[in-house]
Amino acid sequence: MPGAFSTDTLVDDIASGSPLDPSDKMPANSSLSEPELEPKPEIPKLASPSPSSASKETVHLIKRSTLFGPRLHLQRQQQFRNSLLASVGYLELANAADFAANVWNEIPVPRFAAVLMGIGGTIALAMTSVAVQDFRLSWRNVKLLRSERRGLQHLSSQADGLEARILSARLGVEIRELGTEIVDRLAMDLLMGIGSVLVGVGTLMAIGGADPKVYKASNLLSGYIGNAVAAAFGVINAVWSVYLLVRFYKHEVAVKRSRVDPAIKERICTRFRRFGGHAFLNGITGLVAGAGSLVTATRWWGYVVLLPCIISLIFCNYFWRRRLGYDRPVFGPGEDTESLTQSLEYVLAMQGMLGSRDVESGLHAAPMQGDQSGSLEDILRLIEENRMLERYVESLVREKETRRLLLEALPVDEAGHMSVSVEDMGRFLSGPHVPTMLSHARRFLRVEGVDIFVHRERYLLELLGYAIWMSQADIQEAAFELNEINCEG
Repeated sequence: MPGAFSTDTLVDDIASGSPLDPSDKMPANSSLSEPELEPKPEIPKLASPSPSSASKETVHLIKRSTLFGPRLHLQRQQQFRNSLLASVGYLELANAADFAANVWNEIPVPRFAAVLMGIGGTIALAMTSVAVQDFRLSWRNVKLLRSERRGLQHLSSQADGLEARILSARLGVEIRELGTEIVDRLAMDLLMGIGSVLVGVGTLMAIGGADPKVYKASNLLSGYIGNAVAAAFGVINAVWSVYLLVRFYKHEVAVKRSRVDPAIKERICTRFRRFGGHAFLNGITGLVAGAGSLVTATRWWGYVVLLPCIISLIFCNYFWRRRLGYDRPVFGPGEDTESLTQSLEYVLAMQGMLGSRDVESGLHAAPMQGDQSGSLEDILRLIEENRMLERYVESLVREKETRRLLLEALPVDEAGHMSVSVEDMGRFLSGPHVPTMLSHARRFLRVEGVDIFVHRERYLLELLGYAIWMSQADIQEAAFELNEINCEG
């Protein structure tokens, strides 16, 4: 019978039923209720959540020649990224770029209005490049998630017990991740990008409105046709936002009813409330902006409605990038399925050790300094164990000196490809370049390392909340089936 376990069995199992030895994951004095942990003198004492898969990580780079010298870039993205562009928040501005064309829709066109039409049309067309770039970044995420999903489904079909339930929770969270990428990014970029092209072309055509055919085409493109695309996205986005509101409300209620540690419970509920608030504001703003766009085709006051919508969407974009979105490694074959609460404690402990800079985490420990940062070998081991190599290599290629050292030390094939693993980085463990590499590695941990663990906390909070809700849903289903059996009896 499905769900035939006690009310919080899944949560209890997740908290204690890891196939790994808990002592290998956390220092003995670690506690969620006291997250401000004493910094450890040696980083390696905090082991990896999944060292078996991390040890195989290799980052692939490609070298390209530029006017400023050779540059190294990722050949392919290997981790899910919080890659939403800040400029996407201004896409709604393209809808308002036809202001001059609609307000001064007269013949002859006033000279000042023609200048404004030229500026507005150019802005609208330029915003198309933003939509294209964000679409490309989101598509990378979608391909990674789909590949990961196929792997999770295969593993889930062969697993049972705790492992199967945690895999099911991962699949459930991935539905939200895919939906966000498809609706809030791909669909938005596609529809808003098309709308920007139509509005931009129509606005520029309005300059030559003395020609009757041009005048009519301009009115159609910068009027109902161009703005209808944005309105269509507003409706799609509103439906998705309602789904998210209902989803996270149910999950928050389930978490509040559970016997999870109060510190964890508060973190999960705070995250779900933030998700719900973002979904509500984003959905309402999209609907109002879509309606306002249609009104602007014939009424100037429609732009008054659009102005607060533009500000709201910029805020939603900022809030997502800074408070909701996250980077995370893709779950792969051979990875250990572990206790979610134990993983969360590990992540919080690492934030406390490295020095949290994010108010969301509630930690304010001082960053590691001096010999607390460990040797270069220790830091490389920590990077490997926690699957931070991709971000670390990116940080190396951004700086001129460390990029030069990479190019000198590691082989590049005829096509300009370079592969970097932690074993390869061992070449820098001796010689004159150790101080440079050690200084960079310590700086990476203090800045980007903290962000990495903050992002993983966000993912784990959502994952644990979904697992709790799934557990209670299974129990309710089991109770319903039992009640039906009793009624038939």
